[in-house]
Amino acid sequence: MKFTALLIALSFSLQAGQNAAPSSHLVFDDNFPGDILINEVRVPKAGEAMYTYYETLGWRGRAAGYAGIQAHPKAHNYIFSIWDHKGHTAPIRAVHRGPGTLTEKFGGEGTGLKSWNFTLGWEVDTWYTLVSRCWVMGDHTYYGFWSRSGKTGHWTHLVTMDVAAKEAFFEGGTDAFIEDWLETGKNARTSHLRGGWKRQLNGQWHAFGRAQYSVNYWDLDPGKRSFNFKTNWNGGVAKDATGEYYFMIAGGKATQPTTKNPSQHAIKRTATKPGYAPIKIKSAKVKRDGKTLVVEWENDPATLPQFSYKIFYDGIKPRVASGMVPSTRRVELPIKQLGRATVHLICEDILGNKSKMYTLNLAGGR
Repeated sequence: MKFTALLIALSFSLQAGQNAAPSSHLVFDDNFPGDILINEVRVPKAGEAMYTYYETLGWRGRAAGYAGIQAHPKAHNYIFSIWDHKGHTAPIRAVHRGPGTLTEKFGGEGTGLKSWNFTLGWEVDTWYTLVSRCWVMGDHTYYGFWSRSGKTGHWTHLVTMDVAAKEAFFEGGTDAFIEDWLETGKNARTSHLRGGWKRQLNGQWHAFGRAQYSVNYWDLDPGKRSFNFKTNWNGGVAKDATGEYYFMIAGGKATQPTTKNPSQHAIKRTATKPGYAPIKIKSAKVKRDGKTLVVEWENDPATLPQFSYKIFYDGIKPRVASGMVPSTRRVELPIKQLGRATVHLICEDILGNKSKMYTLNLAGGR
């Protein structure tokens, strides 16, 4: 009995730590700095597996980070994280948290700030668009994170983070990966990716036309974390009724690679810029509250989210108020004298499109 128990213990020790699905990557062809990243992700029903991070946007630089969706025990969640860097002059902080978004420091393979959102949710067999935009605020750089549901067509602003580093833009190539963080390689996990874009610093758009697929080969050797699933991976390009997309498969019972590690793959892109519906102001109102002019508005959630706003108002003296604050929907403007006023509102979305001018009077009519 003691000998049998020893064999069982020895066998367990040899197997432990070798049961994770292979970590797989797609690295796209945007090897230049930029200020906007876009990628679309879908998890097919057969490719959903608990304890999986379907990372969709990963970048390098002085504020390196990553964003994506997870199959987490609490719920299907969204995550957006930025790493600390020795060049930062202050800790990373969240300046906006959308409904349900939580932020906390993280450690382990480095430190930084991460955000979680278990409230919004995502569904299998549905495409989700993830967007991050960074912009300079004095000697800091802000990073916003948005998602769009392919089911509802609605956009959500999840978080904005403040990084104490000037002009810390997205460095490429943009990375997407699958990670099994709890050694559940017996379960297959799959991600689909398409429609990736990066905006260069000169304002030109670059469509992700090529990607390198690879598996962490150092995890496939005896004793390493994915040894028991060393051939259970695959990646490349596939097509369905929605069009062509990149795919990655990791783990499962009978996955056999049909490609090399690493390998190159391509999807021909003909569009010159992203095709999402530009921002539209749904409603707005203005009122005078003592010596303050209050302007409030609401945007159509099925159009691109707001990045900035500009308000022009005419009275005794014309004035302009503006701000690069994506979450702002209410502005209070101090006034000394105001005659018969007309207020004009214009919003710019996260991809640089401007709304039509919305004109109001003090009674709130249009």
